[in-house]
Amino acid sequence: MESLSLFGVGVLLALVFPVVLIMAVRTSLRRRSWIHVDGTVTSVKTKRRSNGETQTSVRYQYVDSAGQQRSGTDTPWFREPKRNSRIAVMYDPDNPEISEASSMTWLYILLVFSAVLLVIGVLLIASGLGA
Repeated sequence: MESLSLFGVGVLLALVFPVVLIMAVRTSLRRRSWIHVDGTVTSVKTKRRSNGETQTSVRYQYVDSAGQQRSGTDTPWFREPKRNSRIAVMYDPDNPEISEASSMTWLYILLVFSAVLLVIGVLLIASGLGA
């Protein structure tokens, strides 16, 4: 029974990597086809959840290639930009109102972390099969 649970946990851990890899590929494709501009942070709001955790959201403005001022909201993973600071933004040229902060640092760190989980998962699968 223990080997079955090791196998199951191993499979779950190993499945994290393909999901994160798909996210990385999709984001990378967007980075190639979307337009990159500088934006300006207009507000930074931090909310405290009922479980005590905080979540920060950043609102920013940017100007699209047609000269139209647009805005967007993103949740920074590692750093909290200050109001009126510059932020790298990318937007969909077919729908300029769709945008996101273009930092990929969080995704690279998540990819490395999921690769570690993949290795642990494979080891657990192997030990579950061998027992």
